Amino acid sequence: MVAAPRAAGRHRAFLLGLAARSGFRTKLSTNSLRIGGTVAAGFLVQIPLPDRLLEGEDPRTIFPQDSRHWIAVYREMIEFKENLLSRIRTLVTSLPAAGRRDVIDNDVGMLEDQLDRYHRRLEFWYARQWHLEGLQVDDDTRTLTYRENSVSLTRREFQLLVLLVARSPNFVSPNQLLVQAWHDDRLPEESLRTYIGRVRVKLHSLGMAAEIQNRPRHGYALIFEDLPQTRD
Repeated sequence: MVAAPRAAGRHRAFLLGLAARSGFRTKLSTNSLRIGGTVAAGFLVQIPLPDRLLEGEDPRTIFPQDSRHWIAVYREMIEFKENLLSRIRTLVTSLPAAGRRDVIDNDVGMLEDQLDRYHRRLEFWYARQWHLEGLQVDDDTRTLTYRENSVSLTRREFQLLVLLVARSPNFVSPNQLLVQAWHDDRLPEESLRTYIGRVRVKLHSLGMAAEIQNRPRHGYALIFEDLPQTRD
């Protein structure tokens, strides 16, 4: 009866080591909680705190290229974290019941909380990017406004543009566009090229300093013409 917690601790230590080797800092949980500098034993109370920012992350930035940078950073961190969670969930199935429950209650929950924070930061930078680029989007009418000009987009045009803006300045392959924007990889690439052409024309009519570029074997990217960064 006494060996089960020890075995759970060993299994949990193994998975903590996996997380550490994967580049994540972990902290051991306890049955006590520190609240305002005081340890409250036997109680589990969660107090929501503002999201911690990464080093150099400035939500007040006025430069659109900063928002695109942080979108790329958080997308990469989310992908890495999801892969780590997937590996841990696979490994935990081989643990005894006591060890499995300990890992799920503590380490998996902690990693999921971190992943939720990354998603919140990503959503923030998506919204910030649209604002800094001078773009306004009406989801209901699929209307795109840039300064005083507006265009209406079809459903497929809108889906393409949103994905290209989110990935800018990275290139997205035609297959990724079909799957991630339209959720249908059975459509021919000729249809994709037709819609790309239509979106190009509409962006040009808005007078935006951006264009959809095509690079062989890489796909399409929405490239914004950045203004020089002049920080005081």
